[in-house]
Amino acid sequence: MTRFFSLLMLSALLVWSCGETDTPNADNPEAESPGLRLGNMDTTVSPREDFFHYTNGGYIAQNEIPPEESSWGVFQELRDGNDFRVREIMEACRTAGGEKGSIEQMVGDYYQAAMDTAAIEAAGLSGIEPLLAEVDAIANTEDLIAVLAKFHRQGISGGFTFWIDQDDKNSQAMVAKLYQGGMGLPDRAYYLDDNPRYQTLRTAYEEYIAEVHRLTGAEEAAAAESAATVMKMETALAQSAMGIVERRDPDKTYNRMDLMGLETVAPGLDWRAYFSGIGLAEPGDFVVGQPKFFMNFADMTATYSLGEWKTYIRWSLLRSLASDLNRELVMADFEFYGKQLNGAEQIRPRWKRVVSGANRALGMAIGKKYVDQHFSPTAKKIALEMVDNILAEMTERLGQLEWMGEETREKAIYKVSTITPKIGYPDKWRDYTGLEITDNYLQNVLNARAFNFQYRIDKVGKPVDKTEWGLPPQIVNAFYNPSMNEIVFPAGILQAPFFDERVDLALNYGGFGAVIGHELIHAFDDQGSKFDADGNLNNWWTEEDRKNFEARTQLVVDQYNAYKVLDSLPINGRLTLGENIADIDGLRISFYAWKRSQTGKEAPASGDGFTPEQRFFINYGQIWSSKMRDQYLQNMIATNPHSPAQYRVIGSTSNLPEFYAAFNVQPGDPMYRPDSLRVVIW
Repeated sequence: MTRFFSLLMLSALLVWSCGETDTPNADNPEAESPGLRLGNMDTTVSPREDFFHYTNGGYIAQNEIPPEESSWGVFQELRDGNDFRVREIMEACRTAGGEKGSIEQMVGDYYQAAMDTAAIEAAGLSGIEPLLAEVDAIANTEDLIAVLAKFHRQGISGGFTFWIDQDDKNSQAMVAKLYQGGMGLPDRAYYLDDNPRYQTLRTAYEEYIAEVHRLTGAEEAAAAESAATVMKMETALAQSAMGIVERRDPDKTYNRMDLMGLETVAPGLDWRAYFSGIGLAEPGDFVVGQPKFFMNFADMTATYSLGEWKTYIRWSLLRSLASDLNRELVMADFEFYGKQLNGAEQIRPRWKRVVSGANRALGMAIGKKYVDQHFSPTAKKIALEMVDNILAEMTERLGQLEWMGEETREKAIYKVSTITPKIGYPDKWRDYTGLEITDNYLQNVLNARAFNFQYRIDKVGKPVDKTEWGLPPQIVNAFYNPSMNEIVFPAGILQAPFFDERVDLALNYGGFGAVIGHELIHAFDDQGSKFDADGNLNNWWTEEDRKNFEARTQLVVDQYNAYKVLDSLPINGRLTLGENIADIDGLRISFYAWKRSQTGKEAPASGDGFTPEQRFFINYGQIWSSKMRDQYLQNMIATNPHSPAQYRVIGSTSNLPEFYAAFNVQPGDPMYRPDSLRVVIW
């Protein structure tokens, strides 16, 4: 649950049917017993000592991470349940068939081709041979930029990243954005730091590159030489790349320019030819995330030989498509990214990988059927009532903040009043007319990538569609989009333990309410607070109020910097600041919104021995039930803006006096934080 960054990809109404499917409750073990999952608790641990293990100790003891997973918990369980449902939908479409171009045909044929491993093995590398030939034919920098543009249209990485999104300072306009990229490791630190884990991963990555070259026909010596070349060039790209903490700051990644400006910043490349090749010959103004990176990229086209560039581009092609090719390449990709980087012991079943790919390729088409079968109107009604209540609570709290002046307060209250909540699914569905899906799996992947890319390109110069969704409804997630000033909750997350229309509001507010509060607070975290009510990057704060805010956020940084995982690895309090603010104050807002919902009445008794307040906090703890492999956890600490689940629970609850009252937390208890260190922002 993080800020929307054009992660996944609605104008014509699309109505279709693939036949009914039957999803038993077997894939949802909580379906017949709504309420707290008491067996997941460990009441031998005091809630005053470690609230995470008190609420989740039983779950941790009873559950092993499946061998194909790097982590396991509530999110993964819900994702798995949704994957089963999506598979049923796709299989029903395959059985039902449909006219060429219909959604039934596209979804069914995509699934059929993706599951036909015999055909994929028989095809071998034939599907990418024309693309490899284009790389081999590069004769100069003009050819290089043309091939990059064509590859970018097909979702093939290389050099840098290009996409279309709202202009951060003019949210009514869709513009091109150029961003650093072209590296196979997660962050620049993996190339440059002397950390022993990074050194080990660099060696493993270079071996992976060589292995892929061997599997695609290179001799041992040539494969090793190619791997060394790729590592050299990706390291050179990393040296000018912006670090992960800096990249969180929208002020630092907003550099608006036109073609002439880009030619000045990064001379020596035909940027006009690139934009023409990408399908945007007249881009107008656009945004460059990291000018220093593009300056270096342009310099590298002159300092590295054409042969080295061809080796690098060839690798970018292979890396981008390895997981969609024959089994040898799929397994090589898994051995590095799945196993060595994230610790999984075996690859996920093919059908699950196919579902993930289908959600990217045809997400909204599949989502329509998912909603028809698996989301109730009652759930949407209750969820909207909760959202309205939480927005009302936020407005009331803003009116009482002692540290904020009237000028800023008025603008903050206005921003809340303009937030658009989106619950469950879009009101209108995207049209996939024109997407060609055949019996060729790799070609389907490339066609879908190009189709979805063109869908974004076509938005440039047109009014922003504020009804559009950034995630299909079957995805288990939620987000705040600062440019839209919207909070979005797909149907996929409206499941127990987050939400259940059959349980009391204490549980729903402790679960889904905390999610609503979390996304709402992203509008006012250290970065979302830089965007105004219209979705523009614009300082609407007085200088004094901003200083007061930053003094409070520094307490959050200090708190989470002090947490360590794997005995000695500290959480990066600056990297995780926005998510930690959202956790702490999102939980606080939800608690008081729940109290507001009672309209002065006592919450009903539950019969499980816990007070309503305890049930609220216990369910909050249980939405973060999870376990992680060491490799995944190390990677998370380095690259993920979220804190590990344990510290999301401990970090947020330990700042709330309401939690102290519910569990009688006293000075000296491990969960106790002195008043001077407790975070109270919103």
